[in-house]
Amino acid sequence: MSLSRALPTLTNTHVRTAVQAALLVWFVHGLLTPPPGAPALACALAGLALTVLGAALLDGRPRAGAWTLGAALVAAGATGLLAPATPWVVLVFTVCGFAAARLGALPAGSLLAAGSAAAAAVTLLRSRDPVELWNVVGLCGMFAYVRAGRSRRAAAESERQRALLAERAHVAREVHDILAHSLSAQVIHLESARLTLAAGRYEEAGVLVERARALAKGGLEETRRAVAVLRGDAPAPREALAALAEEYRRTTGAGCALTVAAGPLPLPPEAALAVVRTAQEALTNARKHAAGADVEMTLSCAGGRYELCVTDSGGAGPAPHAATGGGYGLVGMAERAELIGASLDAGPYGPGFRVRLEGPLAP
Repeated sequence: MSLSRALPTLTNTHVRTAVQAALLVWFVHGLLTPPPGAPALACALAGLALTVLGAALLDGRPRAGAWTLGAALVAAGATGLLAPATPWVVLVFTVCGFAAARLGALPAGSLLAAGSAAAAAVTLLRSRDPVELWNVVGLCGMFAYVRAGRSRRAAAESERQRALLAERAHVAREVHDILAHSLSAQVIHLESARLTLAAGRYEEAGVLVERARALAKGGLEETRRAVAVLRGDAPAPREALAALAEEYRRTTGAGCALTVAAGPLPLPPEAALAVVRTAQEALTNARKHAAGADVEMTLSCAGGRYELCVTDSGGAGPAPHAATGGGYGLVGMAERAELIGASLDAGPYGPGFRVRLEGPLAP
């Protein structure tokens, strides 16, 4: 067994527990060597008990915990006034540390002010060495350090949540693109098969059903490819666009011309995925909203930027299944483009409709 496996991994909980145990040992040892008078000892033990109780209450009842910690500060201050040589200031630091780590700004700041006032009062009223006033400075520094750590943890958690939401949105876009493309093509074939069966053309209907089955199989393969992309693999835009164009021609009977200009650099993985998904969604929209429209796709790279244009000729009107889908296609394309620093334009273009994606070649 290696040493790294034999030793436990230190966590923040372990560190906090060790620090709290060290403070407790320090306080008890300093309190009992030599022991102060009975009143001071009673105040010190009461302050210790209130500190432990207040820390325990902070999780479920923060208001009660704050008041209990305030009472612990009073007991600590009383201990300092009765026996200034005791380590009463350890209780002050402990109380303010708990307040900084686990209370809001107002109650934590109030306890810091009370702790600082207690440290200064004991030093001045009992004519202690003025150097002990540095306890106030140390107390404020400790408080600021703990609050900063709390802010960093909150920012890290916020960033983790943001990344989680972004990843969920990414997965949602992938699922939408795959389902919208695959299922809409299947709907076309199955609707055609239904009409063909109603007309008594059984052999032709069988061909259409077979094509729908092939599309379902292709959708499963596309899902597997999407999972691979999410793991870091990127599709080859030229081959993917050619496959999309061939599928559009086969499913609609309309033309789909593809032009891929040679570029100076290969597309970054995120851009390659955005190009394929945008073309896929644009062709899906053309099938749904412009029946029989011819489509022209162009991908070019020049001047350190890439550009994809998908333009349809307008068609004869919306297809029977134009109302399917939730209307998230254009929104998803725009969000995808924004995430990779690209821009998306979509709108009427001549008699038809054009979708244009443009972005930098550099990731």
